Amino acid sequence: MTNWNTGSISTHVGTLIGWGNVGAISGTTLNNIVLQEVNFANTFTNDNIDSTNIQDKYQPSIIGLVQAQVLIGIQAQLGGITEASLGGLTINQRANAGGNIDLATKLRDDAIAKLKELGRYVRFRRVIAGV
Repeated sequence: MTNWNTGSISTHVGTLIGWGNVGAISGTTLNNIVLQEVNFANTFTNDNIDSTNIQDKYQPSIIGLVQAQVLIGIQAQLGGITEASLGGLTINQRANAGGNIDLATKLRDDAIAKLKELGRYVRFRRVIAGV
């Protein structure tokens, strides 16, 4: 793999889930989700992951985290109102999206396990106490 940016990860996740399934999640929103998950990975690993040059060792975890958030977003869209009517127009959103939460949980757990495998970068400072 090569180093990716947030747009590359957004495109990859959209392709994995299927752009038709992403629903009302726009490209900008998807990119913002990627940025949030890059920040999460930064905090979790205590490392400095550049969102414009994401190293390949972080990509599987960030992809999994983003997939989980997108699936939760899809569930939120489909889980509330299942039918809406306006005059003679009726829109049905019938889907068995309950499995999305289980899958999202599995993806998130897997991504965090991958981040744990990378370890955490720890910085130490030497403090010299005065007399």
